[in-house]
Amino acid sequence: MQKNAIVILILAILLAFSATGFSQASYDTLSIYDLQYVPDPVANDLSPYLGDTVVVKGMVMNNPRDLWIGARWSAYIIDQDSFPNPWSGFFVVQNDTFQPGTLFGFVEPGTICYFTGVVSEFSNFSQITLLDNNPLIPVEILSVGNPLPDPVLLTADDIDDRADAEQWESMWVKVEDATILNNAVSGNWASFTDASGGTAFMGEYFNWFRDRLNAGTYTWPPNGTSIDVQGFTRDETAGYSINPRDTLDVVLLSDPPPVIANVSRNPGAPGSSDVVTVSANIEDNISVASARINYSVDWNAFQEVVMSAGIGGFTGDIPAQNDGAFVRYYISATDNVGGTSVFPGDTSMTSGGVYFYVVRDGNHTIHDIQYTWGYANDASGFNGYEVTVEGVVMTDSTDYVGDYWIQEARAPWSGIWVNDADHVFLKGDWVSVTGVVEENFNVTRINGTAASLVQAGFGEYEPIDQTTGNITTGADSAEAYESVLVKVSNVTVTNPFPDPSGNFGEFVIDDGSGELRVDDLFSAFRGNLDSAFVSGDKYSFITAFHYYSFGNYKLAPRDSLDIGPLTGIEDNITAPLSYSLSQNYPNPFNPSTTIRYTLAQSGKFKLEVFNVLGQRVATLANQFQTAGAHQVTWDGRNDAGNPVGSGIYFYQLSGNNTTLTQKMILLK
Repeated sequence: MQKNAIVILILAILLAFSATGFSQASYDTLSIYDLQYVPDPVANDLSPYLGDTVVVKGMVMNNPRDLWIGARWSAYIIDQDSFPNPWSGFFVVQNDTFQPGTLFGFVEPGTICYFTGVVSEFSNFSQITLLDNNPLIPVEILSVGNPLPDPVLLTADDIDDRADAEQWESMWVKVEDATILNNAVSGNWASFTDASGGTAFMGEYFNWFRDRLNAGTYTWPPNGTSIDVQGFTRDETAGYSINPRDTLDVVLLSDPPPVIANVSRNPGAPGSSDVVTVSANIEDNISVASARINYSVDWNAFQEVVMSAGIGGFTGDIPAQNDGAFVRYYISATDNVGGTSVFPGDTSMTSGGVYFYVVRDGNHTIHDIQYTWGYANDASGFNGYEVTVEGVVMTDSTDYVGDYWIQEARAPWSGIWVNDADHVFLKGDWVSVTGVVEENFNVTRINGTAASLVQAGFGEYEPIDQTTGNITTGADSAEAYESVLVKVSNVTVTNPFPDPSGNFGEFVIDDGSGELRVDDLFSAFRGNLDSAFVSGDKYSFITAFHYYSFGNYKLAPRDSLDIGPLTGIEDNITAPLSYSLSQNYPNPFNPSTTIRYTLAQSGKFKLEVFNVLGQRVATLANQFQTAGAHQVTWDGRNDAGNPVGSGIYFYQLSGNNTTLTQKMILLK
């Protein structure tokens, strides 16, 4: 059957499907520009119609099954009437792919449709989630088989800065004469630059690349390769990426230089008597003419060491250095036709990084492991290598089961997270920890293999006073306080639910210097507990570990003692009441603790305590109560009047079709 006949048949089927009783709902019809445009992306890049149900017209640019989006379907769409102008691209998602009658599964590239759905955000990325149930409103097909336009020609600099790139979100774009900087960026990405000097990324959002990159059957072009790349932009936590559909969207303009991979050193944590052997796999489509280690000691000029080819790859030796020396290095290789590549691909301080280590006779310091020496790449120089460090335990098993945080000083770069379920220490103990350094979702952590007590009761370090603006996302000093105990004062809750599509247990505070998220990492706050933190609430202080996840620097308080009392409560007297159950205070506690809760309406309510087996331990309240704030003190006794043992307990408020639950710890 000819292609035109197939298109006509598909159109007939879709139009017939659309006439089966479904009709477009009476929602506002808006343009993609209306949904995407924001006047100041730095201040706020959320769609002005966030949460609204709207109708939008657009041309489908990819098959809904082509993108990696879990068990959902999705497609990039453009406004065919305004493209290639800025703010002309958007994204459509159908959550339930088993829901019949949506017609989304029938659309193809070149189909122009009306889409009805709810405007939402996912990790800075604006989209429409189709109404596929209660009510179900199918895609309205207007025409099929329309030719796709040529992509918008951009530079790497156009999408280097998130504020500038926001206007190109979800757009069909192209960058010409680019050069691969790093073909092994975390997350299956590759970075590249061009004559503009900007640094941008290629992503694997299309299944063609993701499946093959994960399977190891494809790698991005080698560092130093010249390319043209076209694809669809996506606002990611690490920056904007261009996502090509398949290899036809990545055109090689030069013969690829050597591919450098699997760089390692031995020993990983050297002393002054150690010659450090650096190994790498280096391959070329014809032959590798030479390979070199480029190393620098204590910021002096780089020197070269020639690497030798062997059965296991290329190796070379960095000479032994003095105790305390700082050594940087990277690998370069040249093929038989003069093509040269380096690894890491971007060795600049402003946007890249190099390999490095500190020479120590004896244990390395936490500062050695954490400090980035001014490089933009914040991965530890000891990533993947075993080290031994010492520090004071700043948490214990009641805060986070199986993990603890240690600090060696009250200073930046002095704290680290330890994953160690085999050893239990008390806060204030000075300990020695041995383990392998890893980057756990961009947070430096030690996977403990051995640990010992050096001095019991050494004492905890006091938190370091900071401002929210100094340690928020994008702040120059934020990385320095990763896993360090800090304190911010006189803060106001500015957003109790910063993630519109769901409640991830976080809220946002500000002391006037910039907004900063607070996370529910530790046991006392685990789960969606931020209903206790109301917009406008003012707290005298929050003490917490500085933490990073999902593209944001955050605070992670250990327990309720880390959150100071509310101040300025009179400012909130007129705020509408809601149901809330606050974290008990203190927590952990012995022998008693106070539980506060708020009732939006009067009625009969119960406040009960349960053990981890779900058995009721005590009933603290069971009567008619008026709307407003209430508090109850539990003395750690059961209904029979007997003291209960140490452990984790749950307290639950129920009534008026409302149930709220929190966790507390009794520690004797």
